[in-house]
Amino acid sequence: MTNMSKGVITYVLAIAAAAIAALAGVYIVDSSVEPTLIAGPIALTMVAFIGAIVNYRVQGSVFGEVSFIPYLTAIVLYPSWATLCTIGAASLLAELLRPKLPLKRLFNVSQIVLAGVTATVVYTSLGGVSLQLDPAFRLLPHAAAVTVFLAVNSLAVAIAVSLAEKKSLVVTWVRGNAAGLAYDVVAIPAVYAFARTFVDWGWWGVVVLCFLLWGLRLMYQSKHQLETTNRELLELFVHTVEFRDPYTSGHSQRVSRYSRLIAEIIGLNSKAVERISVAALLHDVGKIHEIFAPILMKPGRLTPEERSVMELHPIKGAELVEKISDLRDIVPAVRHHHENWDGTGYPDRLAGNAIPIAARIIRFADTMDAMLTDRPYRKALSEKEVRSELSRFRAIEFDPEICDALLGSDRFGKFFELDSSEKKIQPLGQFLFRDRRKAKNSAVA
Repeated sequence: MTNMSKGVITYVLAIAAAAIAALAGVYIVDSSVEPTLIAGPIALTMVAFIGAIVNYRVQGSVFGEVSFIPYLTAIVLYPSWATLCTIGAASLLAELLRPKLPLKRLFNVSQIVLAGVTATVVYTSLGGVSLQLDPAFRLLPHAAAVTVFLAVNSLAVAIAVSLAEKKSLVVTWVRGNAAGLAYDVVAIPAVYAFARTFVDWGWWGVVVLCFLLWGLRLMYQSKHQLETTNRELLELFVHTVEFRDPYTSGHSQRVSRYSRLIAEIIGLNSKAVERISVAALLHDVGKIHEIFAPILMKPGRLTPEERSVMELHPIKGAELVEKISDLRDIVPAVRHHHENWDGTGYPDRLAGNAIPIAARIIRFADTMDAMLTDRPYRKALSEKEVRSELSRFRAIEFDPEICDALLGSDRFGKFFELDSSEKKIQPLGQFLFRDRRKAKNSAVA
């Protein structure tokens, strides 16, 4: 949120106002404070403060931290406006120690307080009491408070990021939170265990909580680092492949992005969308095989024999992907991304629903990237022209149901919204080869 739009600023101010109003409401309902019960929440918020200043990067501008667990523990130890103020103070102190814009600090503190207030209201409304008064585990109020806190927190952050980076709210939330959902569910018993540790062991319990918190932080960080590293290694591999054919620089990344959008438009679940995105990223890896090198670098029209050789690249790609155990589920998508709906494609001449749905989606994305990219012999097609081409080859190359869903979707225009970097930078291959490739069809896309 470096160059903040009016929408982002308005949103942040609205979150801050909501947090203040909600906190004031809790105070008005019950302004009393029990001094003997506030010590525990203070200790826990200090633990949370430590967790907040050792955060870790999740994705893009999204950072993760495990401070929410001690914050929630403080709430169940003493669900009071005093605890919420303590949480707000600890969060503010952590923010002041970081080089951030004031508006970012305001948002981060406000959304934590708002999530805390919501969790407190839910907890007490469902019969939850301070665990220092009654340490019994009450499943409904406890689970509901944790769930609501995480939901308000993650949604508030996702809205801010989607507004700042102009990305889909659903996509932003899924990428930032879906992978860690199982870990967040663990927070339900973890919060109670942390609270009981303090109730039973006192200040020694705080020491134990610090070690447990550090362990949880390492677990979350390792998971996200592994996911990031795996994705970066795949992208590095794809860049290596495209180095053989610099004219298609960025092609696989764009096909991956288009495939993700198509999968979302036709209503596939988040896991399926992610796997299709990975398959699309790797759909052309077979071209790294040495038999394709001289053909990919050829400036003119391919001979029938050369085209026959190029049609082997889905098979070679599938053979490569199959060697990685975690990617074996996407092998069919890689192998069959050049099959046609009417059975005239390659390599196996599959037809209709016999073609894996992931391959059918990549077929659309692959073709659309060709249509939306400037070529030496023509400019990128307009939206009207792309719609005409898709309609023309409906039920011939393309799945008719997916085609109808795309053409009827209000998100179809997203395919024409290139990133600023793509608008300004001409791919290296197009610059180097624009005078060399004059034929209307070169290597297979």
